Amino acid sequence: MKKWIITTAVAVITLITACDNTPRFTIEGTITGADSLTLYLENITGANAIVLDSAQLSTKGNYKFSRAVPEHAQFYRLRIGQQGVNLVVDSAARIQCSGEASRWATHYTIEGSEECKVMQEVTLRGARLKNVVNKAMSNDASRLEALDSIATYKERMTKLILQAPSSAVSYYILMQRVNALPIFDTYDYNDNRIIAAAATAHELYAPQAPRTAVLREMALQGMAARRQEQQQAVEVEAEEVDYIDIALYDLVGNMHKLSDIASNNKVVLLDFTAYGLEYSPAYNIMLNEIYQTYNKRGLEIYQVSFDTDLNRWKTVADNLPWVCVHEADNVQSTLVSLYDIQSLPTCYIIVNNGAQLIRPDDVEDLKKQLAKILG
Repeated sequence: MKKWIITTAVAVITLITACDNTPRFTIEGTITGADSLTLYLENITGANAIVLDSAQLSTKGNYKFSRAVPEHAQFYRLRIGQQGVNLVVDSAARIQCSGEASRWATHYTIEGSEECKVMQEVTLRGARLKNVVNKAMSNDASRLEALDSIATYKERMTKLILQAPSSAVSYYILMQRVNALPIFDTYDYNDNRIIAAAATAHELYAPQAPRTAVLREMALQGMAARRQEQQQAVEVEAEEVDYIDIALYDLVGNMHKLSDIASNNKVVLLDFTAYGLEYSPAYNIMLNEIYQTYNKRGLEIYQVSFDTDLNRWKTVADNLPWVCVHEADNVQSTLVSLYDIQSLPTCYIIVNNGAQLIRPDDVEDLKKQLAKILG
């Protein structure tokens, strides 16, 4: 009776084991010179390493670890003392990792996983880069070498990322740091484009993976910062200059720059005219009325004349209270196209050094706009 119960129990255990179809991955190999040393298998996916298993190595140095395949790609480390070999697993695989105990972190071979081979390249290149950077910290002559090394490393890593942007290795690369500084900076425009490419690929092929959310957030942060910078740049540009500068001479040979006038006055009326044309006397009388009304409130007039008769221009300009300059190229001047001058007179209102640039439709609109701005 007892024999029957034992036989039945063994059969049940065998049946349960046979029905366990959980996919597993295996990491095995041989580590020379490791007699009595302990090899640890750690999960390094999170912020802290978690020891999953360990094996005390013999003279032969053989080891073998077997674990259930994770739902999403996980990063692992085979550690002896302070030396570790980084691996990545996202499917059932038989990974062989062998090497020397004394140089375990740098002298090992990988078989059975292409992603782990890429991880090996990334890790070893990263270690060499760190050595170069550390050397440069204490040697000014090595700084250029360090910058070149970083550029070369990033170039190679970028290629690896773009070859398989949805892979766990791409994520691993983008998380790389040297002396706590990221190799790929979220807030650098070119780096963020690479991060965004990886994030997009992850959204398509690994939407539920935790690393996808991390990459998405990194990409969005960089894009938001870029938009803010662009907006600030637009605002600064608008505050400083939103017009084409002009530098011409008055009747006694002094040069006057439009930008100087605009930066020193709240409002500048930029006026293109020709004193020899029939409309000019009445037009200048109207401008003088505007000038007398608003000059003390922050208005200056910068009047560019296209006259071909220099004597006439000098005679009239000598009697006007605002800045009068002459364009020697007359209507052949590049200012004609730059300021879209289709007829004379043509004027623009420059407010707060270019924060606003207004082109009035006619004289009445000019008066209306100035009244609105200067009261």
